[in-house]
Amino acid sequence: MSPSQAGRTYSFKNWLIDCQRRELRYDSVAVPIGSRAFEILERLASSAGHLVTKDDLIGSVWSGLSVEENTLQVHISAVRKALGQDRDLLKTVSGRGYTLAGAWQSGQPERFTASPVSVPTDSAFASNLPNTHAPLIGREDCLNELVDVLSAFRTVTLVGPGGIGKTKLAVELAHRVASSFAESVALVEFATLQDPALATSATARALRLALNDKEVSAAGVAQAIGSRHLLLVLDNCEHVIDVAAQIASAALRYCPNVTILATSREALRIEGEYVAAIPPLSVPRPDVCEPDLLLQESAVQLFVARTRALRTSFAPDAGDLAKIAAICRRLDGIPLALEFAAARAANLGVDTVLLRLDKRFELLSGGRRDQLPRHQTLRATLDWSYDLLPPEEQRLLCRLAMFPAGFTLDAASAMMDEDASRPDVIETLSNLVGKSLVSLDLSFDGRWRLLESTRAYALEKLAEAGLVEQAARQQADFLIQLVQRPGSSPATSDDFSRLAQEIGNVHAALDWAFSPDGDAALGIALTAGFVPVWMQLLSFAECSTRIEHALAHFNSELTCDPGLKAHLYVALGFALLNTTGSADRMKAALSIGLVLAEELRDLELQLKAVWTLWSYNLNSGQYGAAKDVGERYLEIALRTGNSANETVGRRLIGAATHFCGAQEDARRELTLSLDRSAHGLKDGTNQMWFLLNQSVLAKAMLARVLLLQGKIAQSRSLAAECLQEAESENDKLAMAYALRNAVCPIALMTHDLDAADRAIASLSKLVTREGIAFWASWTSCLKGQLLVLQGEHRDGIALLGDGLKARAENGWLMRNPEFLGSLAEGLFAIGENAEALATIEDALSMSRQGRQLWCVADLLRIKGELLLADGTSDTSRAELLFSEGLSVAREQQCRFYELKVAATWARIMAGSKRGQAALDLVGPLSALFDPEVDLPALAFARALAARSGIQVSASSGEHPGSPTCH
Repeated sequence: MSPSQAGRTYSFKNWLIDCQRRELRYDSVAVPIGSRAFEILERLASSAGHLVTKDDLIGSVWSGLSVEENTLQVHISAVRKALGQDRDLLKTVSGRGYTLAGAWQSGQPERFTASPVSVPTDSAFASNLPNTHAPLIGREDCLNELVDVLSAFRTVTLVGPGGIGKTKLAVELAHRVASSFAESVALVEFATLQDPALATSATARALRLALNDKEVSAAGVAQAIGSRHLLLVLDNCEHVIDVAAQIASAALRYCPNVTILATSREALRIEGEYVAAIPPLSVPRPDVCEPDLLLQESAVQLFVARTRALRTSFAPDAGDLAKIAAICRRLDGIPLALEFAAARAANLGVDTVLLRLDKRFELLSGGRRDQLPRHQTLRATLDWSYDLLPPEEQRLLCRLAMFPAGFTLDAASAMMDEDASRPDVIETLSNLVGKSLVSLDLSFDGRWRLLESTRAYALEKLAEAGLVEQAARQQADFLIQLVQRPGSSPATSDDFSRLAQEIGNVHAALDWAFSPDGDAALGIALTAGFVPVWMQLLSFAECSTRIEHALAHFNSELTCDPGLKAHLYVALGFALLNTTGSADRMKAALSIGLVLAEELRDLELQLKAVWTLWSYNLNSGQYGAAKDVGERYLEIALRTGNSANETVGRRLIGAATHFCGAQEDARRELTLSLDRSAHGLKDGTNQMWFLLNQSVLAKAMLARVLLLQGKIAQSRSLAAECLQEAESENDKLAMAYALRNAVCPIALMTHDLDAADRAIASLSKLVTREGIAFWASWTSCLKGQLLVLQGEHRDGIALLGDGLKARAENGWLMRNPEFLGSLAEGLFAIGENAEALATIEDALSMSRQGRQLWCVADLLRIKGELLLADGTSDTSRAELLFSEGLSVAREQQCRFYELKVAATWARIMAGSKRGQAALDLVGPLSALFDPEVDLPALAFARALAARSGIQVSASSGEHPGSPTCH
């Protein structure tokens, strides 16, 4: 800045930029602004509204320094904050620079010449900062950011809970910027003060100011500082917060060259203050286990460094690092707690520390003797914060400790006494957040949480007051009310997302409810209420376990809604369907649930029970029984008067009919279901347990039907459509159904092996990620089928064997005949003909027992091929099987399997010099398929016709007759 410019002022309306005093004033009152932020404002004002580019600003304000653009943005934010309601005067020209709007006048108008307070100009203050020895681990990025902030704002307050490392960070930051203040840095330590009134005297002593008793005030100290260039560090302000705020405000008003750096568990709340919340050190995610990745996290680095400082031989291996990572997560990355834990680990070992963290207040003590008393044990650190709270804040803090998974404002309100108004709760919660005892949960909107150590401490206080039972009951009541939706409106995806955040709290509430001192009736109601949430999360194993635990607590003395027991038994049946639980356990639970639902005359619950019973029959391979149960469902659905229920009933009948082998009947029912779905498939009971997308299920099954009817292109298109629908809604279970029932099998059956590989990989990844145990055997069998088709027969046989064994052990036989057919083909390919024949006989027997008739034609084809390969059998036996297969396929209107059987038989004929008979058999049939469709059977038929030089055609309604066996 030139000498002439230094004496200028720039004025606009109520604003004055005083370049000599380096002050921004509004109505003659100084507005706090950092030194470099002031220089930016001055440069913009001097440009008379013209654009000043980013490069020009950086070049003039940070001359000779290498500065990134985000540093400039920090200072621009500081200028806008200083301008307050007139922040829009500072205009951004996107990608170029900035302008300052307004007709700023150069000069010194009389109305802005109010005489400032007379302050002395003394010599620079010699720094009293302590020397630092240990490196500040994990704070480099934070330090770099704060260096910029400290040059942009005149007051910066570092806030955070006890033990987060605010003082260490402030001292290191002060060392970093000391040269900008000509090494004039004053550290004022308030930690040992008992009386807030002594804070001003402590400040004067730290500054070595000679003040008499009358001059010892915030204003007196500021006037004594005068215009000296100084960084004033006010450390540990929380217990003297009001006086500390007065000292800082006075310094900002009277001392144009003073910058304030404060540390506190809450903000000073003064004008122009920048509040920097200090985060914990970074901790590894639970799924990270690689040593190199664990050591990249600063919490682990600190733990290892502190342990090694006390025991130089400490060299953690991969197992130790995994345990250290768990300790760091349990201690929330709080540096002081980690130092305590490291000190214990140096003497007792990492295992002992991890095992005894539940007793953390006994374990985490014995800090360094040169630390403040309140930092020598974890309990003392928290005592300090807790004792500073007024009673109402202590009370809310303790009750919020009941929520291990965080809480909402509604939850906080529910935990307070009835006479506490919502505004009172908001104010109290806000104060706890401001004092760093409660933190905003950045993972979710509108949720807060307590750090684990703070929560453990608050629970102890709650127990000491004898209020645990009362608080636990309040929490359970709140969670029950949360899932009791008004009226009959269905839950939405947003509802489930919100409720899913409460699962950890539900665990805690249930543990209390079913404890000896709990309330089993509350536990049962809470379990029933959250069943749909567990199911939506696909947590079927946990759901079934929680339900069985609740059912075990029913007794004659328990006062409970009788409908809850019925709901729980029905839900248990569905949960077991999606776990490794046995089919018999599922059926037993459903039987009880259905009887109870009928006794209660609850039609909606009966529908859920019957629907789940249909699922049991379908998945256990009893398709005839499944069709009967589907018709029973439809009968109840019609009685409800809800068209959506009828839509589901049509789908159930259609799916069972498809597997029974009546494809045209199945197509009619499934098409009717989809037509009706246009009237609202997601408006209530139709979406069972709020997680099954009926449209996706119906389309997936209809795609299978279309394939068997020979409509290959339509089948593939509908399969892709139903998967896309599930993906668009991010519906995990619907995606699994679409892949399992349509996309994977259609790709396999049409020999689109690349598509099959991708689809099976997607299903496997989904099942593994979501932990749906029931589906593991499906992926094993589907992958086995693919490997057999790819010629990797032994690997395919192994996967099919494992999958079929797991399914049979639990009673799940759905589509097992199909999988046994693939297994037989794999065994045949490696020369195990006898075992292959025994396997295909098992498949045919299973098909006929449960009316799994849809693939019988193909099983007969496979058996015929196996007999032809057996030297002891003649051709006529095999051809009788081919003939039977054709008859079955035609009866079922299953053109796809009719083609496969015909092509296999024609290949045999062509090999035995019956070329014309072969062509007569397969030629007209192949002409019924679209020319662009590519199937192995079609390729053979077309090649056979080409070799014969004959063009064949047939009407869509004709079938070639079965040839005479020779």
